[in-house]
Amino acid sequence: MEIDKIKLDDNGHFQDFLLWDKNLGKQLAQKDGLDLSAQHWQIIELVRKIYLETETTPPMRLLIKAIKTNINEEIANSRYLYRLFPDGPVRLSSKYAGLPKPQHCM
Repeated sequence: MEIDKIKLDDNGHFQDFLLWDKNLGKQLAQKDGLDLSAQHWQIIELVRKIYLETETTPPMRLLIKAIKTNINEEIANSRYLYRLFPDGPVRLSSKYAGLPKPQHCM
């Protein structure tokens, strides 16, 4: 499926997270000029997992805690996340995960 056929909100986030797949996430990132690496996908998949469990996107502190628990303690910090997603780690990882815009992000 093409990203142009998916309904997005004014910020480019999916209106229906159930329509998401990795290919669509990749297309969204490419439109933003970002090529997603394996490190990006670790974070995107974790954000999606948290959303599916809690029905909300994680704030930065919760995301860092989840990275520490689920991925690797050495990368569990905001500097690492900003290197991957310079324009906002939580907002962009949520966007590429097909999730709504986080309520706690401006």
